[in-house]
Amino acid sequence: MSVTMAYLQDLSEADLSFVVKTIVDKRQDHDHICNLLKDKPDLVEIMLEDEKLFQRVNEEENIFLKISPFLLLTILIQQTKREMETRSYTMEIIGQRRQVPIFDAKAAVALIQNNNIRAYLARMLASFTRVDSTTVVYRARGLTYQRHFSEFDFDDVLELAGLVELPYRYDFYKRLADISLFITGIFPECLPGSKGGNAQLPEKHIGHSGRTLRDYEKDGRKYYDLASTYDEAKEQGLDQVLSQLAENFTIIRKPLNYLATNLMSKRHKDWFINP
Repeated sequence: MSVTMAYLQDLSEADLSFVVKTIVDKRQDHDHICNLLKDKPDLVEIMLEDEKLFQRVNEEENIFLKISPFLLLTILIQQTKREMETRSYTMEIIGQRRQVPIFDAKAAVALIQNNNIRAYLARMLASFTRVDSTTVVYRARGLTYQRHFSEFDFDDVLELAGLVELPYRYDFYKRLADISLFITGIFPECLPGSKGGNAQLPEKHIGHSGRTLRDYEKDGRKYYDLASTYDEAKEQGLDQVLSQLAENFTIIRKPLNYLATNLMSKRHKDWFINP
């Protein structure tokens, strides 16, 4: 399955209706158009780039309750690409309420012009709108242990990865890298050593080891690179995407920084944090 095909597969009936009614506003046969689109992923992909979608989600209240997180974040990432294409620099947090311009916007835009990367970012961000936990029972040194794990806690996922054999660690490695990209992309000001704001992520969301932004960047590169080598990555059409994210981790978090700062109006604290 191609990554771009997942745009269509990840959209609900309500999502597709929202897209069609927003863009095809001169016709009334919206149900018919939705049915036609169900086997036309390339056309759906083109429609998702229409700026009318951003205008509508930006105007409507409680939009997060009307469409899926995947669609909403896809629209916001598309708008991020449009706006960053007009800029030559991004802003980097370096201390308390201090930012400096870094002239890397061109490199960041080149990455998010890749629709496979945009689709991955939307799916990755959507996965953090609802964070699951699980309880694992395992044996070690003749004893039975019961451990509660959160899929948003870097330390928990790292520990869980250590409980399985190396050939089965793909999902864990990918999640470790996703956590790193999510936190450095959406909440960089909440990390130790980055005092750009007052918001703080609960400890259970960022782990217990006090990782800094640079630590997460290092881990993100490492685990995306490891995940990209697994057969599962190739089967899912993600091997090249994960490899690109590993190689360009510091750059790819910049569009997410822009998205959180400029397009979410601080709503990301409500969308993503589930204490």
